[in-house]
Amino acid sequence: MVEMVSMRGELSEAEARALSHLNPRRFELLLRAARLGGPFTAPQLREAAPEHASSLTRDLNALEAGGLLLASPSAAEPRQGRPVQFRLAPETPALFARLSTLISEASS
Repeated sequence: MVEMVSMRGELSEAEARALSHLNPRRFELLLRAARLGGPFTAPQLREAAPEHASSLTRDLNALEAGGLLLASPSAAEPRQGRPVQFRLAPETPALFARLSTLISEASS
């Protein structure tokens, strides 16, 4: 999970670390995950984003490592043969709202 501790109008270290796990493909997957509206599995997201199927597991694991997604069971637990349910971390929408505010403030 991402700690939302801000420092003088800048991203906190935890926020910056979470965002460092993004690239354009992962950002798009995160948006599609949000549009699913609740917990989802990799196969469900694969249906929503078939063009990303080849790297989906790696991307979901990276988004989980960054704290942008939560998974059950988590990456720290054995998953071999077990279905994994993902969901947006509660802090993820707030992080992007904060990023938008910071960009708006910086450009005015």
